[in-house]
Parts: sequence; structure tokens; C-alpha cells
Amino acid sequence: MKPSSSLKSLQAELRTALSQRGERGALQFVAKHPEIARWSFCVTGGHSTYVLKEFPFGSKHRADIVVLTSYSGAWEIHMIELEPPNDRVINKDGTPSQRFNKAISQIHDWDDYIRSNGTAIRKDLSDWCMTKDLLGMHSGGGRPCNYSGDYLHDPNTYAKWEYHIVIGERAHMTEAIRRRMNQYSGSLCIGIYTYGRFLDVAANFDKYRSSRSNHVVLTESEE
Repeated sequence: MKPSSSLKSLQAELRTALSQRGERGALQFVAKHPEIARWSFCVTGGHSTYVLKEFPFGSKHRADIVVLTSYSGAWEIHMIELEPPNDRVINKDGTPSQRFNKAISQIHDWDDYIRSNGTAIRKDLSDWCMTKDLLGMHSGGGRPCNYSGDYLHDPNTYAKWEYHIVIGERAHMTEAIRRRMNQYSGSLCIGIYTYGRFLDVAANFDKYRSSRSNHVVLTESEE
């Protein structure tokens, strides 16, 4: 892609999507620009990387976004839940909002299911990576595998599962609210971010596209 002043700002496009359709707008944006989700959660390039949208598992679970990346000997699997960008997150009395509390509970349900059905969900993820990957970086048709020969679907391959909730707006976050949010991450150490994380990465891509000579850290964020 050649740098061009006519390129539409990804950050502006995302802001519009969030203001018009909330988390559904964010999901549609990620479907169109999966690289934003990739660099929002993967800090390194890795061997093989995939982004999935609305991945179902079990009879009642669905992750809004799944980002998978591999490196020597392991896979990282990021399961992401999107909640409204205008949610209050923490009530005035310091308790979590209804949506935030529900998201935390849902993440724990996901973890319980994955611990009990690890082989099945790996197989399903592998199938989806071959047929519904949004990044389109791997066109060979084979099952997801890293350079070390570690297949995603193989139960003997080490997999690191990470969980994330994206909710609220950065402008509404005080240090006290952020501290309170992190207290609710629980034993799973759930990553909790505002949509500012996506907006930061989108802005990084805008800088990179405006001039390829600029040194831009795509993963850089205030979150």
C-alpha cells in the first residue's frame, strides 16, 4: 500500500463506529480492519497469527473477538469480550456496573468451560482459523501450526489463554476508577481496557500509513 493523503483515518472511522453503534460498531470495524485487534493484544509478531470474530464454543458461549498467535513451543489465545463504550463501569458506591459485573462472570464461565473442554475448543479454533480468519495471512489451507511444528489443535501443544474485557471510554476513567476496575479482575488476572486501546492502535496505523519512513510502535497505547 502506498502512502496517500486520501487514506481515511482509521481512528476517525472507529470513533464514528463507536458513536453510532457502540460495541457492535467496534466489532464491524474489527471485521474490516482485523490488524487493529491483532496489535491491540499481541505484543510481538509471532510465527502464525489469526483474528476471529464471534467465535462460538460450547452450547452457550461466544467470544466477540479471538486473537491467536504462536511462537516457538507455544500458542497465545486471547479471548475478548466487548461491552458498551458508554458504560459507567464502576458505580458511585464503588461496585461494578451491571454490564461490567456480567462480563467478569462470563469470563470465569469461559475459563471453566475451556479447562474442561480444552481438546474440543482447540479443534474448533483450528477449524475456524482455516475457514474464517479475518487477517488472511495464511493461505496454504493447512491446520494452524508454528515454525516449530506445534499444531494449535494438538492437546500436547502448550497454550496460554488470556482473557480481556473492553468497556467504557478513557475520558471517564479516573485513577480511582481504574484501580477499582483492576480489583475485579480476579484470580484470572483479566485484562480490562477502555476502547482507548483500539483508538490508540488505530492512530498508530494512521501515523505509519502517512509516511512509511516514520518509526511507529503499533502496540503503543496509554491503556
